[in-house]
Amino acid sequence: MAKILGIGNAILDVILTTAHYPREDEELRATERQFQVGGNVCNSLYVLSQLGHETTIATTIASDDASKQLLNGLKARQIQTEHTQRFIQGQTPTSYVILNNENGSRTITHFRDLPELSFDFFAKIEIEEYDWLHFEGRNLEHLPGMMNIAKTFLTHQPISLEVEKARDGIEQLFSQANLLIFSHHYAGQKGYQDATSLLKDIKTQAPNSHLVCTWGKDGAWFCPAGGNISHQPIHEIPQTIDTLGAGDTFNAALIDALIQKQDLATAVDTASKLAARKCQQFGFDNLLTEIKEKQPLANVNQVNNSKVLIVPCADLPHSVILIKHEDQVKAYQNNCPHQDVPLNEAYKVDVNPFEKTMKCSVHDAFFSIEDGVCIEGPCINDELEIVAIEIDDKGDIYLA
Repeated sequence: MAKILGIGNAILDVILTTAHYPREDEELRATERQFQVGGNVCNSLYVLSQLGHETTIATTIASDDASKQLLNGLKARQIQTEHTQRFIQGQTPTSYVILNNENGSRTITHFRDLPELSFDFFAKIEIEEYDWLHFEGRNLEHLPGMMNIAKTFLTHQPISLEVEKARDGIEQLFSQANLLIFSHHYAGQKGYQDATSLLKDIKTQAPNSHLVCTWGKDGAWFCPAGGNISHQPIHEIPQTIDTLGAGDTFNAALIDALIQKQDLATAVDTASKLAARKCQQFGFDNLLTEIKEKQPLANVNQVNNSKVLIVPCADLPHSVILIKHEDQVKAYQNNCPHQDVPLNEAYKVDVNPFEKTMKCSVHDAFFSIEDGVCIEGPCINDELEIVAIEIDDKGDIYLA
């Protein structure tokens, strides 16, 4: 276990999950709202704490009510907060995130009027106590002095710098870091069309630093200090659920792997795997838990128009009814709304392929195969609960 100090912003994220990205002037209802601690360094420290390290943040905190929520969130993530500089003026920095359920994309609007961490405050921290310092590449008014102190007084502890955006004067800091992590946003803002061109130029500015540049779905490029540039393809993501914080996860896993004495190529591969894992879940909790491989409910070849197929489903409170309507597979929870019993509780579910109905075996409620609405019987106009499904190119049917 290493002691890691992260220097950057602590932010309160307000995450709204929507069925699709809203059009201009559209009124759209969110399906879910979440509050969580955010900020690049905060996210990376949380992942590092899950990887077994002792993490501390150096940041600024407001004095409003939201700051209590932010501090409690940091402590819940096992991030120590003794190096927080509190300000009376200003409000808790907030990011409003729209998470698009359609494709997993996220759109972020930031609000910040809180001052950045000051050089004088940082200078009082006993940085020699830490095994690794990780800086967020912002706060260019004070960051050069902070990194100069770190480079001067640390004898063996590595220093990493995340360079997410092009900010005036940040290039002067490159030689101060042992590890430089660039985003494709920075590369694009500096006029580079690819990561290789960027890293070739950075090698001349920071010849003794490890260099890494992530490029979204194209993977990552890296160059060990004094070595050659190589490429790490992205690891397969079976289903993208939430990309928010994937880069922060990559950075944390990269630092952890280097602490474990992995070479840079192995470390980048390790980081890419965990970043891909992050994209398959909401948030950062339990990030090291293996994701269960999705199992199909059935195959379309097992489903027809004249008989229901009832299959168990551990992820739903009831089994699932599968039946074809014309050329489409319909799926419903096997629960009659009349008395909350399975449709096949007393006997099999009778299907009339001509009237396109299926009948509950308990009290003879007839349901439309097309939409699950009861059209005759004791619960008329009530509906079976529709189950969202998806079908792959092999015909296997999965929960959506």
